[in-house]
Amino acid sequence: MHKTEADSSTRQLLLSIHDVMPDTLDDVEHIVSELGDLGFSTMTLLVVPGSGWTADSLQRLKALRGNGAEFAGHGWRHVVHDIRGLRHRVHSLLISRNVAEHLALSPSQIRSLIQKCYDWFAANDLPEPRLYVPPAWAMGRIDRHDLDQLPFRQYETLAGIYDSGAARFRRTAMVGFEADTAFRALSCRFWNRLNLRAAGTSKPIRVAIHPRDLHLLLADDLHGFLERGGQALSYRGIEFQK
Repeated sequence: MHKTEADSSTRQLLLSIHDVMPDTLDDVEHIVSELGDLGFSTMTLLVVPGSGWTADSLQRLKALRGNGAEFAGHGWRHVVHDIRGLRHRVHSLLISRNVAEHLALSPSQIRSLIQKCYDWFAANDLPEPRLYVPPAWAMGRIDRHDLDQLPFRQYETLAGIYDSGAARFRRTAMVGFEADTAFRALSCRFWNRLNLRAAGTSKPIRVAIHPRDLHLLLADDLHGFLERGGQALSYRGIEFQK
């Protein structure tokens, strides 16, 4: 019998599904359904606004709210064609490939992208999101003072979550399972072990799920992790007091 949010409170999980676009909706809907079958009724969908949404795909996105999904902003197009500088090249090689669009932008361009991402939700009759996650968690050349002037309340990077309302950062463990090569599978497993050891049983664990994860090399790892159960939290529950 699967543990559910109600009967397994030893682990607190922040479940997020990344790269939500029209082209990934089939996989996203499948993951949402699987999470529901495992007893999880709270999750966050990281939506990519500039990825070609149509009236039909927007209706499918809106329907996911009925399954306990909240929305977050996730870049604009989630792809970059111009990799600039040594830092970006190394990041692209080891982590992000061609998706870390912030790393190719100036501070003013990053600010504009984040604002445009936020505005897209209201323009499409969707609830204005609270959380922003840059593609590949790469925030780029923008500091926290700039983030404080932008409309999202929370910003997530690899290390944790920044709350702009309280101007405080909280380190939070994270696990991920996106591995389409043996090197990435080895790296993810090493990363996950370190983060789970750091989290123990008392701290929330961010669980980053990508659309193809159930078909990639760590699918069994992901299934095993989720089947252990836990209490799924909303990012809204990770607020910070001044």
